[in-house]
Amino acid sequence: MNFYLCLINSGIILLSFIFVSGIKNKTGFCNYSSKAMQQRLRRSLSLSLSLTQDENLNKVNINDEFLHWFSGFTDAEGSFLITIDRNYVKLRFKISLHIDDLKVLQIIQSNLNIGRITEEKNRNRCSFIVEDVSGINTICSIFNDYPLHTSKKLDFKDFYEALLIRNKNKNLSDTHIERILSLKNNMNSKREIFTYETTKSQIIINPNWFIGFIEGEGTFGIKTGSSLYLQVAQKNTSQECLNAITNYLISLSNKSRQASFHTQNNKILPVNVTSITNARTNVVSLVVANADALYYYILPLLDESKFYSRKVIDFKLWRMALILKINGYYYTLEGKNLFLDISEILNKRYSTTISIENVDEIIKDISKKFEDIIKKDPPFDIKLDLPHTENVRKFSIANRSENPKIVYIYTNEGMIEGSPFISFSAAHKALGLNPSSNTCNRYIDTNRLYKNKYIFTSKPIDRASKG
Repeated sequence: MNFYLCLINSGIILLSFIFVSGIKNKTGFCNYSSKAMQQRLRRSLSLSLSLTQDENLNKVNINDEFLHWFSGFTDAEGSFLITIDRNYVKLRFKISLHIDDLKVLQIIQSNLNIGRITEEKNRNRCSFIVEDVSGINTICSIFNDYPLHTSKKLDFKDFYEALLIRNKNKNLSDTHIERILSLKNNMNSKREIFTYETTKSQIIINPNWFIGFIEGEGTFGIKTGSSLYLQVAQKNTSQECLNAITNYLISLSNKSRQASFHTQNNKILPVNVTSITNARTNVVSLVVANADALYYYILPLLDESKFYSRKVIDFKLWRMALILKINGYYYTLEGKNLFLDISEILNKRYSTTISIENVDEIIKDISKKFEDIIKKDPPFDIKLDLPHTENVRKFSIANRSENPKIVYIYTNEGMIEGSPFISFSAAHKALGLNPSSNTCNRYIDTNRLYKNKYIFTSKPIDRASKG
């Protein structure tokens, strides 16, 4: 065994790499996964490393909310790695992100007071890495107290078992190495069996865990330029966790503090979570797409939560779009244009992929326009606690014109055949769309291209104004 001395403020920590022993253990294979063995190894670990572990944990900026968040973010982005290289066992915890997300890794490192950060600018990647003995003990202590919920908890369980074996035995026998190799070869992408201890209590989703998880695996989205949604995705091997997330989201409907209604007999429906499975990738997407559920039940949770990653910018943009929609500003030309501005930049801001220049300036401009719009009286009176669809219906009736809705559709070559059309449905049919499509309503008079080809107007335009 090789030893290294590390000076700290209050003493000396003994760091070690455990080398493979050449002595064959003749007692046969030991099942370290049994509860009795786990308990014995855990007691030994706590006794032998109590000084270094306690000192390191004291250095962690203990914050219950942050540690729950860190657990959720690890479920989304973290990995546990075991390597046996040049006859020693090495354990590593790692979170790798796009280089634009470097700040969140710095926040993690600062709060935990462990690990190091690497940057691979040629790959546009950055990583938070923990691999020293003291840091690994801290990581394991955190996840024992703030458990993971996805199938990643199985990787942590094997990772932790390897740690216990390594710290229990000064010299690892062949049997120890065989066990650690077995653990290593069945973790992460190599895992084929996903079984859980059914005796343990059902997963309880902590709000901060949920925020951490959606910062890694969530999407604040706008579909086809008009429909808002919140999506959380995960492999179907984490079905237990997906079920718990579904139950948690549904439960938000029942929390009166999260539903600030103005009337007792409101008609707002509870949260409905749709589950969609990609048959090719086995990824399950949980989606909430009802504007009322997003605004009345989920937005209050998001508003009172702390975000640590760049996803907070997507959330703020998405939040503005949701407020425009729920208050009816979207159904004005000014509000619709701003909504479309948001949809064009949402989730498209990575420095290495974005084709839009001056992103920060665009976001500032969007924020300024949003503040100006919401100073005006909203088209919808949401204090009546009516469903969004009902507000839309009333607004449409109040603003219905006696004249038919004429739709002109242009391309670079001029008006398309059949234009102008006497109704939205007729225009949709001419484009091969469903007559009940919302396309005309979404694009008319916005001067925006549909499918990078068509412009919809309610009045004829000449080529000069169209250009």
